Amino acid sequence: MLVIVNGKTCLLPELRTLDALLRFLSPAVPFVVACNEELVPRGTYEECVISTGDRIDIVHPTAGG
Repeated sequence: MLVIVNGKTCLLPELRTLDALLRFLSPAVPFVVACNEELVPRGTYEECVISTGDRIDIVHPTAGG
């Protein structure tokens, strides 16, 4: 499956949900996720079905001043 993760095209195994993708990628916590430019609430990762060509953005908060 080809998906775009943080602007880079990635060839990944057949992962059907956002939860499975995040388990595969293991991003550092904390993070928030958007799928096709829509924020996905943490409790719905298992329900969020992903398809070839989807754009996934994993964003980590940073402190600033």
